[in-house]
Amino acid sequence: MFNRYIILILALLFIAPCSFADDIADVKNFFNSYVNDANSFSTNIPNYYMDNAVIERVVHKKDGTKQAVTFPMSAYKEQMAKSAKIAKMLGYKNNYKNINVIKSGNDFKISALRYPNKDKVGMPFYFIVTKTSNGYKIKKESMDTVVQDFLKHAK
Repeated sequence: MFNRYIILILALLFIAPCSFADDIADVKNFFNSYVNDANSFSTNIPNYYMDNAVIERVVHKKDGTKQAVTFPMSAYKEQMAKSAKIAKMLGYKNNYKNINVIKSGNDFKISALRYPNKDKVGMPFYFIVTKTSNGYKIKKESMDTVVQDFLKHAK
């Protein structure tokens, strides 16, 4: 009887880390798909997000301070639709370096340095991703930016 418990405990110790590693790999694949779709201006991008996702831009103001500005997903979808054609025409792309995925409860935080277009200085970025019945979905997006236009949406 004692041996059965030891075998069960050992099996759980070996199976659990494998499952966790698979989740991390799945989230990395999800992120890579997102980046590929975003950089190819796919109309599928809104499907990566939960309907109630929070979108945040941390604006680096000209006076050296920062201000976070949040948007509901509905407003973000409208903005994506408007700006996609211009971005595609300009060949706008984001590159990400130092990508890190951390599991926290049922969610995963994907953080990286984002290099918008051809910038040489990376800016902080993160997604909070959760697994849903329809696969992984972004529930929060946060990107630092120097684009001052976002400040007009501050509350």
